[in-house]
Amino acid sequence: MIKKTAAAAAALACALAFTGCSESILSSKTETSAENIWTAKDDDIVAWATSESLSAEDKEFYNITFKEFYSEYAFTIANYGIDETNSEYTSYAEYYRKNIIDMLSNEKIILKKAEEMGLDDLTAEEMDEIDKAYTENLSTWYSYYETQAKEELGLTDDETSGTDDSANDERILEKAKELFNEYLANYGLTEETFLKWQTNTFIQKKVLEELYKQVEVTDAEVDEYIAKLTDEAKKAYEESITDYEKDSEYRKVWIPAGSKNIKYICVKISSSDSAEISAARTESGADNAEIDKLRDEKLAEIKDKAQAALDKATAEGADFDAVVKEYSADYSETTEGETTLIVKGTSSMYDVLYDELYKLEKPGDISGLIPTDRGYYILQYVSDAEVTEKDVEEYAKIVKETLTENEQNELANSTIEKWRDEVGYEYDYEKLNFEKEEEETSSDTESSEASE
Repeated sequence: MIKKTAAAAAALACALAFTGCSESILSSKTETSAENIWTAKDDDIVAWATSESLSAEDKEFYNITFKEFYSEYAFTIANYGIDETNSEYTSYAEYYRKNIIDMLSNEKIILKKAEEMGLDDLTAEEMDEIDKAYTENLSTWYSYYETQAKEELGLTDDETSGTDDSANDERILEKAKELFNEYLANYGLTEETFLKWQTNTFIQKKVLEELYKQVEVTDAEVDEYIAKLTDEAKKAYEESITDYEKDSEYRKVWIPAGSKNIKYICVKISSSDSAEISAARTESGADNAEIDKLRDEKLAEIKDKAQAALDKATAEGADFDAVVKEYSADYSETTEGETTLIVKGTSSMYDVLYDELYKLEKPGDISGLIPTDRGYYILQYVSDAEVTEKDVEEYAKIVKETLTENEQNELANSTIEKWRDEVGYEYDYEKLNFEKEEEETSSDTESSEASE
């Protein structure tokens, strides 16, 4: 199965919309809400560089104050609806404390590297791109406050529903901006902070894109991956058909001969009746003859509907998909017209359905009514299931994209970790209010990798 590697450092560096260093102060409201949790003061340094090779100026650049950390942290958890004073949210709050301080320290590191690489000098076109994203971001926030703005201005829907009411629109927008800025002030933030976040994120993205130029996944690597996955699929099928069916990636490169694509109609008995029959069959000493009798009674209640579906499905020129939509209890708009893969030898369907399916001789053939504990089924044998050369070519494109992304993430993670080691970042865990993670030993790492 294709798996995307975890990209913790890269994600912390640039993935979140609000990454950045806030230079705000904590409001009295925020301080009061957390007065029993926090011991730090605004200007306390909670993260700093320790490398002796750094100049005093660089060390000062890498310092992160509590006010930088807490403003962004408080803003973030508020927007996720997390109350840090509530014990039920303790683990979530601690996660975001570590997440935010990691983002801030990674950002400092990457911005310094951007300066060294000459990537922090933005062109007019790049500034326009940043400004556009910044403006759209603020517009989204303003829209959240439109309803409240109307209420505070005393405007009704009738007064604002006109197509040409620019005066009221302007009043609403200005009020929404005012409300949003009042909200930001609770965290010591301003709209300008958003522009700084947007700019810093853009610069970080440039640094990562420069790193990504080193990554190139060849066609030979993709072919090797697909060949290996194909071998795994065949082995899984030989050992356990169920295991083969569990991994959806297998069927993208290899499908066992004799497998079929089908469509079906299911006319169900009631869910309660079906559950009763199913439960009865699992009881110790179950009398299947009596259970079959009960099932047949329930099937008789839907026989006319099922027969009508079969008559329509087998009529000359019939549209099987249309009959599925009209009669099948399993119909869904999201899967309309799609086929279902039945793997040769599968045990994931009723035995009677499997047996009746494999009695159908050619694509297009339709079964009669097939009774089951769930209701009547009508099967259509659509085609033989196989992986075509075109299928593999399309899948190869996905593999190449995913392998490339994995390698990019691994490179970003390892590079940022290397840069962190060079800086030697340390945290004041007591003031940041979360515990330091225990460092992995080499044996721990080996054990973890073996487990994965």
